[in-house]
Amino acid sequence: MRETLTSKFTIAALLASVTLSGCAGFGANMSNPLDRFRPEATIVEAVVPTPPEPKWAAYVPDALPSTDWVSEFNDPTLRRIVDTALVANPDIRAARARLDAAEQSITIASQGLRPSVSATGRASHSEFGNEFIGDSNNISTGLGASWEADVWGRVRDTANASELEYDASSADYAAARLSIAGRSAQAWFDLIEARLQSELSERNLETQKRALRLTERRFRSGLTTSADVRIARSSVASAEASLASRRQQQSAASRRVEILLREYPQAQLTASLDLPELPPLPGLPDPQAMLIRRPDLIAAERRMAAQGLRVDIARKAMLPRLTLSADGNLQAGDITELFDIDALIGTLVANLVAPIYQAGALKAEVKRNEAVLRQQVENYASTVLVAYLDVENALDAEQRLAEREAALRVALEEARQAEARLERQYTQGLVNILLLLDAQSRAINAEGALISARKERLANRVRLHLALGGGAYGGPADITAAP
Repeated sequence: MRETLTSKFTIAALLASVTLSGCAGFGANMSNPLDRFRPEATIVEAVVPTPPEPKWAAYVPDALPSTDWVSEFNDPTLRRIVDTALVANPDIRAARARLDAAEQSITIASQGLRPSVSATGRASHSEFGNEFIGDSNNISTGLGASWEADVWGRVRDTANASELEYDASSADYAAARLSIAGRSAQAWFDLIEARLQSELSERNLETQKRALRLTERRFRSGLTTSADVRIARSSVASAEASLASRRQQQSAASRRVEILLREYPQAQLTASLDLPELPPLPGLPDPQAMLIRRPDLIAAERRMAAQGLRVDIARKAMLPRLTLSADGNLQAGDITELFDIDALIGTLVANLVAPIYQAGALKAEVKRNEAVLRQQVENYASTVLVAYLDVENALDAEQRLAEREAALRVALEEARQAEARLERQYTQGLVNILLLLDAQSRAINAEGALISARKERLANRVRLHLALGGGAYGGPADITAAP
């Protein structure tokens, strides 16, 4: 009996192999859809002049971005804020959850590479209400196993696509860490700037009050008119309004930092007394290194490769599938019989299924995936161009902002000297109050602009690190440890 069943299975397998070999020409001619959409010539060569043998940017986990570039600002409070945000920020935790989900998807997608085993059980009780026919109990158990022979590699492609998606999710997680570190640094610098601007407004208010007292003394002495007094009072009121606005901005900046730290926004965070000094510009990586380091480029490239596999999966869905299955059943007997290899072989079945008519759905699925692949290729090209744009803008801003800060320092020094001179002349009655107020306003505006320029240079340095994919300091970001 076993020989007969074995011979039947052999015939079924041979029939399957003949049928599959008839389709081998179709499968062998399958080319990787990425070959038609590879952007080496259209992207890399267009950006980097005459590169030698342009290649895809390979996924290198050790090159994922680091957040240690924060240490170059030599600000311990900033370091603590970034470290806290990388643990507590909701966006980071959500990105980690997405990475965990992608990791489980690998297990799900890889299941098709292994046999599937299931067990069944059934119990029934029958009462006939007849003295000649007794009641009966029926208990049956079963064990089934099935496995699809991955003849065309479709199941393997599905698993590989899931692994590529996991790589993309890992890069997304690294990008989230990089983004949160950058946002935390920007928010901290904004808070320090807001504090400095508030203190400047307080000094301006004291200056305007001093000018008002001087004007009132001159008015009582008959050296000036009431119009000058009213102008001085107006300047004091404007300074009070400016101070209220600056304090509100400082509170809002403090809340933004607290939100990043997942703390209730109470605007109680105390800013440093001054902005940190801008560190020297570190050595910059070459463009190819940037392509490997930036997590958004890594994620886009991995998803593009995964979509290329999905094109092949859709095409292979039009080919026959060979499935082997075996079932064993036991009717209220010895449970060990359920695992008898002879019993299982006795129900071994080979199924060969080939699609014949699907109303064009399978071909449409291939075309749909090819269209999605073209879309992702263009998205990748756009991401590469934006990456170069970010770096160029940040590097250009380094020079322009330095020039702006230098000019503002000169403007502030000249405005302060003019203010001191006009204040002495106003006391002596040589100039009117409008000239003094104008000089004071120029000095305040120049100092406020200088504070903003210093902060903007720090913010631009952060943007440069983000554009380069992190920084050249420390080891790679840990994308495996939960936050």
